[in-house]
Amino acid sequence: MKRPLTDEDLLERASIDGRVAFATAAFALGSGLVALLDRVGVPERIVGVLGPVLAMAGLALIGVLLHAVKVSRFYASGRSVPAPYAGLALVALTFGFILPFLPPVPGEAPLRGLAIGLAAGFVIAALVTGPLLRKTGAFSLPDLITSRFPNLGVRLGVVAVVGGASLAVGAAGFEGSVRVFEVTLGTGRGLAVFLTGAIILLMILPGGISGVVWGATGAAGILIAALALPLAMLMLGGEALPAPALADSTAWNNAMLLIESWHGSGRDQAGGTMLMIAVALGIGSMAPLISPAMTANDTAAARRAGLSSLGWSAIGMAIIGVTVAVSALVAEQWVTGERADRLPAFAYLASAGDLLRICGKSVASPEAALAACKEATGFAGLVLRQQDYAPSGLWLVLAMPELREFGIAFSGLVSAGLIAITLVLAGSGFQSFGTALGHDALYRVRDSSALTSRRLAMTRVIMAIGVIGIGLVLSRQGIDPRQLIGVAIVLSAAAIAPLLALALWPRASGTDAAFALLSGLGVAGFFIAMGGGVPDVHTLANAAVIACVIAFATGVATSFGHSGGIATEGSSFLHGVLHGETDVLHNDKGA
Repeated sequence: MKRPLTDEDLLERASIDGRVAFATAAFALGSGLVALLDRVGVPERIVGVLGPVLAMAGLALIGVLLHAVKVSRFYASGRSVPAPYAGLALVALTFGFILPFLPPVPGEAPLRGLAIGLAAGFVIAALVTGPLLRKTGAFSLPDLITSRFPNLGVRLGVVAVVGGASLAVGAAGFEGSVRVFEVTLGTGRGLAVFLTGAIILLMILPGGISGVVWGATGAAGILIAALALPLAMLMLGGEALPAPALADSTAWNNAMLLIESWHGSGRDQAGGTMLMIAVALGIGSMAPLISPAMTANDTAAARRAGLSSLGWSAIGMAIIGVTVAVSALVAEQWVTGERADRLPAFAYLASAGDLLRICGKSVASPEAALAACKEATGFAGLVLRQQDYAPSGLWLVLAMPELREFGIAFSGLVSAGLIAITLVLAGSGFQSFGTALGHDALYRVRDSSALTSRRLAMTRVIMAIGVIGIGLVLSRQGIDPRQLIGVAIVLSAAAIAPLLALALWPRASGTDAAFALLSGLGVAGFFIAMGGGVPDVHTLANAAVIACVIAFATGVATSFGHSGGIATEGSSFLHGVLHGETDVLHNDKGA
């Protein structure tokens, strides 16, 4: 049942709308000024960095201004985020998960199964697990699961799994932001890591989830506007955009064939079903992704947020898809037939950041590109052929203004949107990591009587340790964000998804959940180990799906050895979740 709005709620909503309107106007004014500076002849290097700098400063300022001293503010944003804004926050995190997997995806990942799995996972997160989390009033996924299964072993296991998956997501966002930062600003990796880590800390330490949600709301708007504006200008200029059915379907088909050639042929069939199921299970139970839902006013608002996020995500992905198609067609004309050592400077910056492969390698200079091509098998002459370069999907999005010669101001705006999206993904991952260890482990297990200030301090210290630790690792070497998100998907699908399903089985107890958790992790580890060497995407997908099925079956099977009393307790919890009021769980101390 929807909670009636009080006068205080209406005043807070008006205040929120006013702040959002002010932030929107400020960003529009800032973008206009950047474009004006570009027109009056300010050096391109200065104009190009202004957009990203504005985005990063805005995210840091949001986090600082939302400083929280209450538990409910820090972990759940006071349950006061209106549905439209919570939905936009979910959209930003959705984009953060999708960007590393934009086609062309080098490797053996079946595109169709990957795309369907991601879409299905986001639907589950938006309409099922997100509202379920809000309905219980929990502060996190471990909080929800261990309230249903009050078992110390289950709590510690779930905290470890959710913490590990969240840390992997945070590292993926961190690395993605560093890569865009390097390409946009042309800085060294060490400086990019330092600045990115500083922004993440300023975004999440003061306000916790509030900084993530409100930052993500702005990031979604920035990216959609940054990508839609160039496409709108092309349409106003009379150009038919490559899009299926609605515009130039022939150009769209040509772009898809080109992308398929970069991706590799014959890899869109085998293994697609298992990959689809694994990704859907993992994304649908991903703690950082569903966190905006628990900040909504009530369960009905969480559902509205999920529905609105699906609508905005569909619009955003359509815009991104057309952007990728436009860039692919122009890049093919722009690179093919050109000398490897005569590409524009930003191509070598992108290649140095592993966003564009030239003759199969990441190169940082014209000389290195020419040398790589001379060593490549079958390379003849000095000019590049279609098979001699392989752009990433992220580069096709980032480079569209440059490829279509819109100017450095538009390029900076797109960079700002991508940096903002990757930063909020990182912030969401580290926030969930800190909550899992600080709230669900240390507080719940060791010091449940701790003062609010001490609780929040512990969580902030854990977040800072996570960010600094990952920063030190990334300063020495880069890690593919797809691999990091893949780790998070396998962990969530193998261990968290079956426990969420088991929570809806009335007979299941804490002991059953412990058996399910152990069997899920054990089976996943066994299948991965049996594959030998570095597991490929099919091995990971099979391991995740089989582990999820066996874990759930184990929990159900062991539950039949209990008395009816446990089933009664489970039925009471289930009835409260499905039919009771919002906030089924008892309010936490300090909430």
